[in-house]
Amino acid sequence: MVTVGKILIVDDDPLVLEALNQAFMDDYDVALAPSGSEAIEIIRSNGNIETVVLDIRMAGMDGLETAAEIIKINPGLPVIFHTGYPGDYSETEIDQAHKPFDYIVKNERPSRLQRAVKNAVAFYRLKSSSAEMARIAKEEFGMIGKSPAMLEVYQRIEKIAPSDNKVMILGPTGTGKELVARAIHKKSRRSGRRLAIFNCNHKAPDLVESELFGHLRGSFTGAVADRIGLFEYADGGTVFLDEIGDLDITTQAKILRVLESGEINRVGSPETIRVDVRLICATHRDISKMVAQEKFRDDLFYRINGITITLPPLKKRSEDIPDLVNRFLENYAMASGGGIRVFESKAMDLLIAYEWPGNVRQLMDTVQSLAALTPSSFITKDEVARYLSLQESRPDGRMSFQERVKDFKRILIVQVLTRNGNNVSAAARELSLDPSNLHKMLKEIDIDPG
Repeated sequence: MVTVGKILIVDDDPLVLEALNQAFMDDYDVALAPSGSEAIEIIRSNGNIETVVLDIRMAGMDGLETAAEIIKINPGLPVIFHTGYPGDYSETEIDQAHKPFDYIVKNERPSRLQRAVKNAVAFYRLKSSSAEMARIAKEEFGMIGKSPAMLEVYQRIEKIAPSDNKVMILGPTGTGKELVARAIHKKSRRSGRRLAIFNCNHKAPDLVESELFGHLRGSFTGAVADRIGLFEYADGGTVFLDEIGDLDITTQAKILRVLESGEINRVGSPETIRVDVRLICATHRDISKMVAQEKFRDDLFYRINGITITLPPLKKRSEDIPDLVNRFLENYAMASGGGIRVFESKAMDLLIAYEWPGNVRQLMDTVQSLAALTPSSFITKDEVARYLSLQESRPDGRMSFQERVKDFKRILIVQVLTRNGNNVSAAARELSLDPSNLHKMLKEIDIDPG
């Protein structure tokens, strides 16, 4: 059932107020205010107002003053200016100063105002529900973002989580596919049981089979004890297979058997074990192309490709980058016990404009590395530019955290030494380091001050 919206109508003319009440009372819960001051009190005490229809010319506090106060109380509340004196006010100036949802003259057709109110209420509800979805995703699942692309992901999670349908999560490496899998499990009826996670990436087939299905002692070299596999471990719960496109054909057949019959065999055992799991898969590959190339079983593809969630690359949701950066800085501060670092505005602009081929994972590594290496509380645009240039200099784009730290130290120290005429003591002062510690660092990164 659709909830009836609550609107506030403000006008100091009692005849207009009653006429508007009659026009809207069948469709909305209507609150009436004969003055700006009373309208403010209603909004302060009534958090469920969804739209305000506001006269401009009123005795005492006029509509423009009232709108300014409303914005302070609830910046997102739509205000529709409704005036009988359009020539006395500049619509352009009002739009710039107050950003109303709409501006309507009183002698226009009633349907014009009714349509504006309907749209305003719908807009406010959508905005409110989007903010709530983003809050829940952040607090419950650790997923950061308010962009349209991420809101669509949250909606898909809410819709499909309660079912037992198989899910395929698509998206480039580093976009957070595991977080989505965890969110689906947490929102499902299986949330009280285990979630087993396995990354199929670059693992030997024998090891994969043992990890997934278990083995008996002595079934192969190194099998010193019986072991249960992830499917058995997660019985009643969920199994998440990340990068399923990397599975070999033989293991694919055994996964298909689990889906069709719910049965597994440990390696080296003739005993059949029944399991009940929900399967969630993820990949950055084009599985349909792999099917055409006979690198992936078509029958398995059709079994796991029921419902899909596609995660966008970070460059397609750059508006989420400031929120992601702030979360990573908070996490770094808590983990390191150090103070909070802050990116200067131009440094943040550079992060937003960057392409991020490694997506959210690369952004996280970058933020953590810069936070660890920056001597001050403020991370500058130049420091970000140097670090990103360093990353781009690696053809494969793959660097460990330690490699990034070492290379960034080298660039930073060389620049500071050059600026200080290769004087180690002066460079140490600029870096807020003890000269003896700087000498040790120079040896570690193989720099001769001379």
